Amino acid sequence: MRCGVTHACAPRAPIAWRWACALLAACVLLGSASAHAGGAPRVALVIGNADYRGTDRLVSPALDAELIAQSLRGIGFSVDLEENRTRAQMLGDLDTFSRTAAHASIALLYYAGHGFEMGGENYLIPVDMPVPVGQIAQADLMRYALPLRYILGTASRGEPRALLMLLDACRSGAVRGGATPSMAPVQAAHGTLIAFATQPGGAALDSFSVGSILHQHSPFAWYLSQQIAGGGDIVAALGKTQVDVSVATGDAQRPWFNNGLIGNLRLADSTAPSADANVRQPALSAQGARGAQPQPAAPQTALPALPGDDAQTADEQALARHWSAESLRMQALFIQMVVNPQVADQVRKNARQGDLFSMTTLALSLFAVPDGTPEDEAQARIAEGTLYLNGASDRHYPMAEAARGGWIFAHAKLPEDVDQATYYFREAVDHGYAESLPHLIAILTARGDGNLGMYLAKYRRIYGHDFDYTAIKR
Repeated sequence: MRCGVTHACAPRAPIAWRWACALLAACVLLGSASAHAGGAPRVALVIGNADYRGTDRLVSPALDAELIAQSLRGIGFSVDLEENRTRAQMLGDLDTFSRTAAHASIALLYYAGHGFEMGGENYLIPVDMPVPVGQIAQADLMRYALPLRYILGTASRGEPRALLMLLDACRSGAVRGGATPSMAPVQAAHGTLIAFATQPGGAALDSFSVGSILHQHSPFAWYLSQQIAGGGDIVAALGKTQVDVSVATGDAQRPWFNNGLIGNLRLADSTAPSADANVRQPALSAQGARGAQPQPAAPQTALPALPGDDAQTADEQALARHWSAESLRMQALFIQMVVNPQVADQVRKNARQGDLFSMTTLALSLFAVPDGTPEDEAQARIAEGTLYLNGASDRHYPMAEAARGGWIFAHAKLPEDVDQATYYFREAVDHGYAESLPHLIAILTARGDGNLGMYLAKYRRIYGHDFDYTAIKR
């Protein structure tokens, strides 16, 4: 499922409707499979992100995801397969996965796509990342990417007995600038196994050759899928995959994993591990493995608890405070532009140079047409403002997305106009601009949209109380 957006105004089709349909289909499939399976369910979320912008585009992740999904379905897993996901879609996928993984015997997440470490934090990169991978800064990752700690916390929320994270990330096709060309080591909590396609400091290939045969798959996905199909012990499967990938790549790539599982975990066994083994148990020390011959790990202290709702709430509240402060700064600058032509000239200069804050501020000032302005001049102002606002919102600047949604909604005449406004309000909210939440919630409520609950929960996390429907203007 892909998100198409016209640069003139709005999406080609309502994102909310398509996302809701995909979610409904996934729930039907999961429910059907679970009803006929013996023991506790085994569920998987499989994501393949390839359709990045420009030279960041990858070849094999979608094919890799389909390969892994096929192997998992063959041994009885209920699989939600998703391809080319935006940040908002990945967040929705994770929320759904945390519910379907509730008390599952095994919850497995496989991700193929861009991902790497910066500032000691691992990130997975959605396909709507507006910044080239080689130019990504820490602030871009915080705004547009998904931190691994959040993914772990969300996936473990349903307390599956075992949680497996298989990350086929940090592809070698992209140049990553100052970022470490790999993902940082992560300690696996009790009941959790985390596997990476390559060793810390290494690169993961997007395709590979054995002799004269070119495989349009990553070596990790290719060999792992063969091991998964056997339904045997996951640690043994990863160990064999580690050897196969190392041999096929001339030891340039060596999968690495950290095992917090207790005992054996057979992928085909819906009754293992025992019912009292889950990822919320007290953390225990676990040994990691690097290279083809694992070495004894140094003594470790107790592992930190996984971040859950508290971490998510803190992140969302911090973003809300940031954009609230930016809104106040924009209001103050707008007033200065009215009384001081030099300030207005500087804002216009900054806007022409591509500064998103200035582009949005200038657009809003141009929309404020003074009374008595000739019609042709008024239209010229609005046309120029629209160019700047669309430019900033197309680069996913939250305040520009919010303003674009508000402008479209204020002038809506057709249902398609409301669809467009809803899209931009949703984008603004998903990128951290919480001040658009009331507008979005009001529209979703009127439509009976299936995503309403997710945004009501977000509102509650940010503001500490339920949304007040009496505040909606009738």
